Amino acid sequence: MVACSGVNTEIIPPDAEGVSVLEPRYEKHALPRDIPSLLKWTGSKRSQAARIASYAPPKFDRYYEPFIGGGALLYLMAKPGSVAADIYAPLTAFWTMVRDEPERLIADYARQWAALQADSPGYFYRVRDRFNRTRRPEDLNFLMRTCVNGIVRFSKKGDFNNSFHLSRKGMLPHRFAGIVRSWTERLMGVEVRTGDFEETIADARAGDFIYLDPPYAGNQQRYISDLDVTRFFDVLDRLNRRGVRWALSFDGVRGRSVYDHTIPSDIYRRKVLLNSGHSAVAKVLNGQVEMVTESLYLNY
Repeated sequence: MVACSGVNTEIIPPDAEGVSVLEPRYEKHALPRDIPSLLKWTGSKRSQAARIASYAPPKFDRYYEPFIGGGALLYLMAKPGSVAADIYAPLTAFWTMVRDEPERLIADYARQWAALQADSPGYFYRVRDRFNRTRRPEDLNFLMRTCVNGIVRFSKKGDFNNSFHLSRKGMLPHRFAGIVRSWTERLMGVEVRTGDFEETIADARAGDFIYLDPPYAGNQQRYISDLDVTRFFDVLDRLNRRGVRWALSFDGVRGRSVYDHTIPSDIYRRKVLLNSGHSAVAKVLNGQVEMVTESLYLNY
């Protein structure tokens, strides 16, 4: 494998001395208003984005984000020429619409919001059925805004199957409109691609920077099969050989559960632990409020 030796483990905050790597102290996050919440997506890095961005190289050419999800880091890092991508076509179609057709998305959400107020929860389930037939990106947005705790969940055959959140009837349309327009401005000049992470970063070269936030290995609730970690690590190794810098959010701890996956120590230089608040997924599934800590790996 590559020549990125000498692994350092850092605890956040940096001045926390004598703290075990497995027991990081609580850190203060960026305020939610710093990054407008447009598309809710499980595993969002919105609470960590400012901290992750602070570890980005001070200078780089092209920015890539091949697992776009809710795009929190993209909001801070995007500049003309950046690449945002994902393997899930309705998700990338949504981001393309935010960039190219914001007013159409705003109008669609306003209509759907009004229909939900008039027929709740019946309208939600009609939209869910329609999305599972058509994969319409506007419907993905509506479902994520109104489903239980904004948790993305799919069946084995790829159908959206989360339920309506009875106490949440969606963000008010005028507020949603403002957020969409803010994101549209950020996405100007950003290329949106649909495809596997390896193919979407194939043209990255020395001087570029990639942020990767794949599903945890073994995750059973995503819309894609488990990540092939052997191939994934090989891709990171090849990026190192090409001189491409990358940051990776990959594993971590939720309450007493450790989601740790051994990453070859010769493909990264540093590991930083970031607290990301409480797990909405654990609260919905188990009724427990658990603190989540995630690892950030850097090859520079």
